Amino acid sequence: MTDATYATMDEAACAAFLREEVVPEMHADPECDRRPDAEPPTYRWLNGHYPGFVKHLQREFDASPADFYREHVLDGGEDDDYDWGLPDGEAAERTRNRLEAHLDELRYRGHPETTIRPYRARLKKYVQLYCDLHGPDLLDGLRDESRRAEEIDRAFTVCKVLDRTLQTPAARRKYVEDVRRFYRELVDAGYISYNPMRRMETRLGLDVPEWDNPSLSERDVETLWAEADTRRERLLVVGLCGWGLRPSELAALHVRQVVLEPEDDDYPFLDFRDGDRKNGPGTVAMLAGADVLDARLDAMADRDGWTGYVFPSEHAEAGHVHVDTLRRWFADLVARTDVTVRGEAPTPKYGRRFWYSLYGEAVVEVAERFTPVAEAQGSADANVVLENYLSEADRRMHLREVMADSLEGLFT
Repeated sequence: MTDATYATMDEAACAAFLREEVVPEMHADPECDRRPDAEPPTYRWLNGHYPGFVKHLQREFDASPADFYREHVLDGGEDDDYDWGLPDGEAAERTRNRLEAHLDELRYRGHPETTIRPYRARLKKYVQLYCDLHGPDLLDGLRDESRRAEEIDRAFTVCKVLDRTLQTPAARRKYVEDVRRFYRELVDAGYISYNPMRRMETRLGLDVPEWDNPSLSERDVETLWAEADTRRERLLVVGLCGWGLRPSELAALHVRQVVLEPEDDDYPFLDFRDGDRKNGPGTVAMLAGADVLDARLDAMADRDGWTGYVFPSEHAEAGHVHVDTLRRWFADLVARTDVTVRGEAPTPKYGRRFWYSLYGEAVVEVAERFTPVAEAQGSADANVVLENYLSEADRRMHLREVMADSLEGLFT
């Protein structure tokens, strides 16, 4: 979007832009350390992604981006009669009704509005593009198996347009995942016969490794662990590389989130279900290195006036160290080793990427385990078995087993 386009936006349009463009991008961008439903984006992040929009806010409304975000996203509401931007007519009305019914079902299941709003914004963007390209009825062709190839191509065309407008592979994948979820629930409810988004990542090339996002290698992690000579540094390596936490999540970790002896789980875990996490699972299993956190908590408990933060700070208003402090600790540890990635010193996000690379390998390995089952079911793809025949608990169990084997021995 050009600066000239921003210049035409009034206050309501700017607020809608934040809700429908910026918030979904924050959710999708792993480099954004802010939770969109609780805090505004940092100036650096927002200006890096939308510099023209930032200038427009400052020039036209004499408002800081953070204050404008708080007023219009965190404190402001939206009309109950949501504008999907669809044309008039029966076909568009059928589409609108299905979208609203889907969101109502999510609310019935307990999904909060803070997660529904960005999800709805992503669906809206897809639906509007579909209507612009193919007409206002998303569902008619999906009831007819003879039109499967045509409808999959239509969805692919929409996704190619989205692909050119979104800034990161993570954001593109998020749109595909959300739209696929909408279609999947319509299939489950019997409204349509098939899901046109089922293998869309492959067609878009989004299942290709992101070579521009390098990670630490297993040898790098071993080197950093061997060099870590304090509980704080060991916990730094384990939290980033062994649990896949964001730097901001690790910096703010509190004892109330730590479950070292769970009653109904095979592994200790961290509980983020009170809204302490931007997105992703509400719990994080500690498949390795839980003893490191246990030792750190024992040491902290002996301190006078300890407030429960794993990395406390007497000076910070939040009560815990700032994420920049954690980054500095990590840089100090790296500086004592010969670890580099593409000739540069890695930052904490490289450790989180290491965890994700292991997770990706675990998904492939689990899928390969079920190849014989898939063949017996008449499918050429083992992922079909994982998606349709295994319960969520069983999938999680198999993935944890593989991940635990991968992490075994790294943090001992």
